[in-house]
Amino acid sequence: MDRKTFSPLHVNNLGIDNLYGIIKTTIEISEPAETALSDLSKAALTELTDVNAELEKRMKKTLSSALTPELLEVNGERNKFFAEIKRFVSTADKSSMEALKKPGSILRTFLKPYWDTEAEPLNTITSIYEEILDRYHADENLEKAAETLGITTLITELESINADYDRLYKERNTVVSGKTGNSASDMKDDAVQAYEQYCTVIEQNVNLVPNAQLEQLFADMDGLRRKYALIKPKPRKKKEQE
Repeated sequence: MDRKTFSPLHVNNLGIDNLYGIIKTTIEISEPAETALSDLSKAALTELTDVNAELEKRMKKTLSSALTPELLEVNGERNKFFAEIKRFVSTADKSSMEALKKPGSILRTFLKPYWDTEAEPLNTITSIYEEILDRYHADENLEKAAETLGITTLITELESINADYDRLYKERNTVVSGKTGNSASDMKDDAVQAYEQYCTVIEQNVNLVPNAQLEQLFADMDGLRRKYALIKPKPRKKKEQE
């Protein structure tokens, strides 16, 4: 029997924003397949939905104070740099000139898993950009491709402004952390447990009573897990800031 198992993902190593992001998307992609779920899977999905709703409420309580216009402006700027990088890469990838097409294709393939980063939750974006930049600096071929396309300055600017965003975000959270109470970080263990429980019952369903809808849901959830597995884990702080 070809048993399906989800790709490895250390969920507990995800930050609050990343944890919220993967759960939110998991709930969204589960909705079309809800009629194919077992009663146990539906119960697990309901619990996951309830936990994430509370997590979101607590996050918004902090973010409403933390995300100043300055933070939003910095986020807009870093996303503009990333969009410009993608524009250069896409143009080169479609070029009829081999000198441009080859480096364009190298970078397009590298960036493919990250292409829609701007649509992620705000601090998830920070982690994803950090992952992109770490992998970029670790690969000489990527750096050479960027140099050929003349986008090394854009990448440097993205790195700088992403660091600025991270610093400002943490400063704002430090200011409000003692004022909000009931922080999202207090719910992290419950959210991790609810997510892992839901993944377990989906695995059981797709292996014991498979159908087309369940198999598609499994594939979608597994693709999402692989995406979040790319994000470099950070040490968990004593009081993790949302």
